[in-house]
Amino acid sequence: MTQKDKEEYFLLTEKLDEINWAIDGKCNDIDCDKYMYKDLLKKRYKPVLEHNFSCMKKLKREREALLRILSQKKYKKYKFIKCRICKKEIDKLGKDSKIVSFTRPSVYNNKNCSEWKGVWAHISCASKVNTPIGWKKF
Repeated sequence: MTQKDKEEYFLLTEKLDEINWAIDGKCNDIDCDKYMYKDLLKKRYKPVLEHNFSCMKKLKREREALLRILSQKKYKKYKFIKCRICKKEIDKLGKDSKIVSFTRPSVYNNKNCSEWKGVWAHISCASKVNTPIGWKKF
């Protein structure tokens, strides 16, 4: 049952990321005002097309619904982890956490590749994360 929950959690977080991108202005919704005036564009009119209220209300409602679903008890072990610095819980979907990234050249046969390593931390703790030996902060 946990594998099914894990897959469901990752599917829901991908959908949440897509909704957040749409709210930020990268909307791909066909009902958005950006796409409602295609006929005007064909006639060489240049209206100002904005990411407007026609899809914002729907996107915000969907985001709130997804956040309510992701706050269920069965997703808690995927959503919350411990900060390496302060040992308090971090909400991965919250605005007060980030990933601190490290890279290094690959130690395997292919010298043209790089390896990546990431650590979740609070924004206030991110500067205190120690860089592992042989790695560079990204």
